[in-house]
Amino acid sequence: RPETPVPPGDVAAQLAVPGTDGNVFDPATLRGKPALVVFWRPGCPHCLAELPDAARAAAERGVPAIAVQVAGSPDAGRAVLDKLGWTGPALVDDGRLRTNLKIKAVPLTLVLRPDGTARKAMVGRQSYDAMHSALR
Repeated sequence: RPETPVPPGDVAAQLAVPGTDGNVFDPATLRGKPALVVFWRPGCPHCLAELPDAARAAAERGVPAIAVQVAGSPDAGRAVLDKLGWTGPALVDDGRLRTNLKIKAVPLTLVLRPDGTARKAMVGRQSYDAMHSALR
């Protein structure tokens, strides 16, 4: 699978969008450590298969995993994440992230550097092993 170009600039700073809990996420909580960000939508089977693996890979690497829903209702997203046992931040894009990061397909998984810039971008269902090694 060809490498996907990473979005330019400080991606973490752009994550100041509402969470499924209604509170706006504070990107400063990501500073100083890598992070795994999965852009997804309810009803995407590849997304649903990847999210638990993303959570496990990030937990084993000791880094945060953030789920960013780019389509569908926040209630539908929350229900899916609850069913999957997702415990990390769950954000809901209002359309700006999809536009600014040029997201054409999901799942889109980004590995962020401690400064918030993207080190790696992966489109399509990623295996646990692929995400675990990408967080090295």
